[in-house]
Amino acid sequence: MSEKRVLLVNPPYDIQRYMGGLGKIGWVFPPIGLTYIASYVRKNLPSSKVDIFDFQVDSRDFAELISQYRPHIVGITCQSALLYSTLDISRILKGIDQSIFVVVGGVHASIRPEDLISSQDIDAVVRGEGEEVFCDLCRYLDDPEYLKDIAGITFKDKQNEIITNPDRPIPEKIDHYPMPALDLIPLNKYRISPDLKMGNSFALILTSRGCPYNCIFCANKLLTKRTYRLRPIESVIEEIEFYRNKYSINQLIIIDDNFTVNRSRTIKLCDEFIKRGYDKSFNWWAEVRVDSLDEGLVLKMKQAGCSILSIGLESGNQRLLDLIEKGITIQQIKKAVGIISKSGIKSRASIILGLPTETKEESMKTIKFAYSLPIDQVRFSIATPFPGTKLWDIAVKEGKIDPDNIDWTRLSLMGGYAKHDPLYYPENRLPGEIKRLQRMANFFFFMRPSIIFGFLRRIRTFGDLKSLIRGFFHFLKSTIQTR
Repeated sequence: MSEKRVLLVNPPYDIQRYMGGLGKIGWVFPPIGLTYIASYVRKNLPSSKVDIFDFQVDSRDFAELISQYRPHIVGITCQSALLYSTLDISRILKGIDQSIFVVVGGVHASIRPEDLISSQDIDAVVRGEGEEVFCDLCRYLDDPEYLKDIAGITFKDKQNEIITNPDRPIPEKIDHYPMPALDLIPLNKYRISPDLKMGNSFALILTSRGCPYNCIFCANKLLTKRTYRLRPIESVIEEIEFYRNKYSINQLIIIDDNFTVNRSRTIKLCDEFIKRGYDKSFNWWAEVRVDSLDEGLVLKMKQAGCSILSIGLESGNQRLLDLIEKGITIQQIKKAVGIISKSGIKSRASIILGLPTETKEESMKTIKFAYSLPIDQVRFSIATPFPGTKLWDIAVKEGKIDPDNIDWTRLSLMGGYAKHDPLYYPENRLPGEIKRLQRMANFFFFMRPSIIFGFLRRIRTFGDLKSLIRGFFHFLKSTIQTR
């Protein structure tokens, strides 16, 4: 087989099931991981044809595409909440053509490969980062005997027996990865939520991979095994130039798990932004830890055009911060928020309600603590036990989760707005109470006059006003609905 036809798939995501009415205004982000895999395959197997199908935005008929494109291999990315969608897509593929080699990757595939490889419609599961492993699968598709030599996969042999190959080492560097294949996705069809909107045209970018910290609720680190690797600044700039030249972006979302782990590198990247005039061309947003900030660094980011910093506060109780192994203090939170507020950058805080052993009094203390800080936006989420995390282990130990019998569609940080109960809630608490608390905490934060005026000051066009009104309507409707 000389030319290989490769298809990468982002499965259907019923966003309103996970977020209720908020799904109508929630962000719809491009599948960045698939674009990296696509570019790596095209670089290393130049004779291959590669396409991406994203069920979130793709208007093509999927079954018709498969019948016409006739892919030799299909790779599907799978989050835990999308397990059932992934299995459905696999069945569709095999129903059209049994010879298609169906591969599944992503966080869930890495942590619980047995959930997927047990399906008769899935041939192999990739554990860990996908670029090199998937490329090897494409390369060795001509001879299935070579599957046993590919590290990082779980597969079925000719006798239909499940084989688990050794893990594949995490690449120490990512400078050999080409720029993502952005030409394969309709970037103009994705959207950002109104609370993060600071422009009319946005793009996402990844400047580093991984996070070296150990929060008990985070599943992202499971894929990268707490490694932290920096992308070359030249590659980052190349991608930004692509966005500027083709899409005239005026907002950039940096989706690193933690943008400021390496202070000197952050300074260098900001200096490059300033040198190229990016601070005058677009706003940008990044996620940071409060203990990685200082006044000089924040001012440099402000000079480079940073408009929003997302900070994980998680709780207003030091006992709970210690329990979740966040590694920060209440005093560090106050100091960092003060520095951000003084700089003129907007702050967006992430806070978790319903942590293990959390009492109602502690939940209220966290909410009041958030209200006392000079933050501009907040997201109160519900503690959600993703597979492989320490929070998952706690939920299993407490009997809240049966790992062999679970409704994966209930894995939702915004479960307070959904019809189903959250998967996890603390001892001596009720799920309905946690859901109401989440909705009320978010609602009363955003209904404060200072926050409303802050959003009004962003309005530049009639489109901005229309988006804000629409967002407020769905936010209000989602909050007051009873379940």
